[in-house]
Amino acid sequence: MEYLTFDDLQTHIQALYREKDYAAALDLATEQSPNFPEQFHLLYYWRVCMAARTNQINLALQLLDELINNGFWYGETLLRKSPSLLPLQGIPEFEQRIERSRQLQSEERSRLYPLLILRSTGHCSVGQEPCPLLIALHANASTAQQSVDFWQAAASAGWLVAIPQSTQAVWKGAYVWDDREVMEQELLRHFHALTKQYSVDLQRVVIAGHSLGGELAIWLAIKGILPTAGFIAIGPGGPLMDGVENWTALLEENNSRTLRGYLILGDEDSTISPNQVHMLTKILNRAGISTEIEEIPGAGHDFAPEYADGLLRGLNFIEEG
Repeated sequence: MEYLTFDDLQTHIQALYREKDYAAALDLATEQSPNFPEQFHLLYYWRVCMAARTNQINLALQLLDELINNGFWYGETLLRKSPSLLPLQGIPEFEQRIERSRQLQSEERSRLYPLLILRSTGHCSVGQEPCPLLIALHANASTAQQSVDFWQAAASAGWLVAIPQSTQAVWKGAYVWDDREVMEQELLRHFHALTKQYSVDLQRVVIAGHSLGGELAIWLAIKGILPTAGFIAIGPGGPLMDGVENWTALLEENNSRTLRGYLILGDEDSTISPNQVHMLTKILNRAGISTEIEEIPGAGHDFAPEYADGLLRGLNFIEEG
């Protein structure tokens, strides 16, 4: 069987998994792997899981070896907590592969900046005129470096841009924001460090994000975790966006009518529900948080140059408040 898209293949494999036909899921993932090289990390993970489910322990270990020997790794949390990998837990050979993955992860983390800083040359240093601060969160399963293009325009416009790197790893190059308590603590540490290392206008702090980072930017601003004037979310998505009624309860607990918000959506972004974003805009405005939405023609979920102007319009909107 041929699959036009990876989503089609994923849907079929998930259906087989729900039916507990693990052997068929393993065969299908193995057969289709050459057709989707960009999704090798997921296909390998599914194959490892299905091999473990069918008690093919040696095959599961072999597949992990193939990945690790090519410099790829899965995070220990994923390898420990996946229900499908329960048969591997405690096996010495599996523990060895976890340790090798941990070493590769440590090497990658040492090359990632905990906080990327963007600013115009010669600006925002201590003793100089204070700069407005934009704290920008990368998408889930991404890195700070991969999100730089979304925020560069703000730095060129005179903002101090700080892009935190999540420390929560799923696999090589994929860092997530699953543990919000850890994220809050890390952001607060970054914020306090920024105010000491740079000249920051504390009345002009905005938090922004892309995808799940966008949802988290809204959540953080509403909860008042950081002293922000407003938030900008580009293609916001996540568990709260999946049921926008969730925002109502959050707003009842943590409403700040001094906030302003700006939601940006590419009109070709197939991963985000426009209806949910528009509904959230209405909920925020009804709660007294002045919020606007902008749709970017021709833009998808990934970066497009048109997002740069949208970001600047969003910053201007918040500043006007």
